[in-house]
Amino acid sequence: MRSARLRGLFWVLAAVALGTALVLGLAPFARQVPWPAERWLGERIGDAGNGRACGAGNAAGQAALARLVSRIYPLYPDDAALPIAIDVIPGRMVNAYATLGGRIHVFDGLLQQAQSPEELAGVLAHEIEHLRNRHIIQGVAVNVLNAGALAVLAPDGHAAATRLAAALLGLKFSRREEAEADGQGLQRLRLAQVDAAGLVQFFARARTMAQPPELVSNHPDSADRAALARRFRDYPVRPVLDAVQWQALRGICR
Repeated sequence: MRSARLRGLFWVLAAVALGTALVLGLAPFARQVPWPAERWLGERIGDAGNGRACGAGNAAGQAALARLVSRIYPLYPDDAALPIAIDVIPGRMVNAYATLGGRIHVFDGLLQQAQSPEELAGVLAHEIEHLRNRHIIQGVAVNVLNAGALAVLAPDGHAAATRLAAALLGLKFSRREEAEADGQGLQRLRLAQVDAAGLVQFFARARTMAQPPELVSNHPDSADRAALARRFRDYPVRPVLDAVQWQALRGICR
């Protein structure tokens, strides 16, 4: 019992130290956190998305999701060093979020809003680049890590997971980080021969919604994104999914 409390105290102090470092403008420090340590912390704190993934018993939907993901990840040699898992979870929210340790949750609402597999692939490529650039650990350190470390001592793990999910959903990146994820996400699409117009179309349409999803709220303006997208034209593209596979994926939560 005493050793458990000492371990908990250690993580509280470590979290406070990391949060303080980031507040003082030492965000690059977070990039040095080993990926296995980030994964361990994410698992230890918990994630409200875990256990909610759609697709149990839906082999066609699961196969379509796996096929789409395999087109864009892994692609680079260093992708294997940062393993990422992507799933679809129930919910009408038009959103997706990445959590500590490399898991990306896509709400069914976003899947229904997407008009093509290329749009979904574009959103996922963007989120993958947030993870690869360690934007998540930098962003959550101040807002989540202190509370998360305290959750090691808390008996209510579900409440801790709910707080973590809420913080991740509301996570706001800087314009520099968003631009970085945009550019590298588009580069990933080009390497995968996925039409990058899908990403631009999705964000353009999302901005016309009465309440634009959180994942577009801090992005560069439309003119900046259009100028960036023009750099990613005129390369060979291949369909991500056929019509049957796309409908199977869109029905994964049904």
